[in-house]
Amino acid sequence: MMLRSQEDLDSIADAHRLLSDGAISPSELVEEHIRRIAEREPTIRAWAHLGLEAARDRAKALDARLGTMATIPPLFGIPFGAKDIIHTRQLPTEAGSRVLAGFQPDKNATVIDRLEEQGAIMLGKTTTTEFAHMGGPPKTTNPWNHAHTPGGSSSGSAASVAASMAMFALGSQTAGSLSRPAAYNGLTVLKGTFGRVSKAGVIPASWTLDHIGGFTHSVEDAVLLYNGIAGPDPEDEFTWALPYQPLKLRPRRDFTIGFVDHPYFASASRDVQAGIDDARRAFEEAGVRIVSVQLPEGFEAAAAAHAVVMQSEMAAFHADWYARTPDRYTPEVRAYLADGQGLKAMDYLRAQRIRAQYRSVFAKVFGQVDVLLTPAAPSAAPEGLSATGSPVFNLPFTHLGIPTLVVPTGFDSAGTLPVGMQLVAPAAQEQTLVDVGLLYQSVTDWHRRRPAL
Repeated sequence: MMLRSQEDLDSIADAHRLLSDGAISPSELVEEHIRRIAEREPTIRAWAHLGLEAARDRAKALDARLGTMATIPPLFGIPFGAKDIIHTRQLPTEAGSRVLAGFQPDKNATVIDRLEEQGAIMLGKTTTTEFAHMGGPPKTTNPWNHAHTPGGSSSGSAASVAASMAMFALGSQTAGSLSRPAAYNGLTVLKGTFGRVSKAGVIPASWTLDHIGGFTHSVEDAVLLYNGIAGPDPEDEFTWALPYQPLKLRPRRDFTIGFVDHPYFASASRDVQAGIDDARRAFEEAGVRIVSVQLPEGFEAAAAAHAVVMQSEMAAFHADWYARTPDRYTPEVRAYLADGQGLKAMDYLRAQRIRAQYRSVFAKVFGQVDVLLTPAAPSAAPEGLSATGSPVFNLPFTHLGIPTLVVPTGFDSAGTLPVGMQLVAPAAQEQTLVDVGLLYQSVTDWHRRRPAL
């Protein structure tokens, strides 16, 4: 059938309504995305592995079930991609590295099992920098401008959704690998509190820093995805302390937003700052109170501790592989691991102590505000594919393990590359982020813009 608009195939919520009404089938959704992959993948290069025949077979099986179900789950029949550090039975998991060339897991990661249980359809695995590190970037391009990076390390996940080759795509964040690509590609990303989404079956970059999330086009879709993958998992002890708390879509305007006034964010470009100023005006016109907020002393020191924690944990995880096959790593990652092996236990423990102490100090910032507002990245997507941009604006909040939401706020001065803002909430307050983000996207339409492909 002919869909009403491209957005019908970008919005999980709209596709769910079409599927529920019998106006489209899972097979029709999958075939349209396969057509787009054939058309756009040669330029975007977002996919590491594709399983299109398996996706077709799964869609046909779901077609048969569709007419027998009184209601269908929100992610039923929705085509998606998964970052190539997430274990999948049907496709290799190589983590963008020669170290794992040809590796085929014998079981899925928990997030994949949860999505499959709800009827989501995996199209393939998306590209990543080597082991989700800053080094070894893939040749994936930004759909808004192919000469620019889509960001990383979740490069292919962001690019596949921005190019409408998948309706959502899973990624991970250890510093800024969800938030930064979302800003660079005009997407919406909800990164939950540390431990909200299971990491079982995901190759770690850093055990105590990694977060799992997904790229979508809207806050509404982000809620549907989050509700589908969040919750405690017996196989991930970090999830045990947080109960499953599904998010809701509810209209609210009674917020106080704290605009972060701190030198740490002074490197934001004029284009990014213009987007932040426009967002502030949109909130104020919607009746939201905006106040200036100073961050507690020690913010930079806590952010610096992140580097020690990440490097120590990554070096520890890779110790055996590195000892056996160091030449299979890219030079950047090989050097990073070698330096990490030189860190002492004292360095690591001190960094974790700084982190724990500052987490309690930082929580007091939210005494007078509901959320904080900062730029999502220092600039629009940088030119070139040899690097993926800076996570500097995201890593402090990843380090603290608190939830963030990134949404688009406009474009650069040339009108070609998206920019975005980052909303930050206290631990376990994802619902507040969703409330604020939903209000913003109800009075702006940046999240509806698409690249010309």
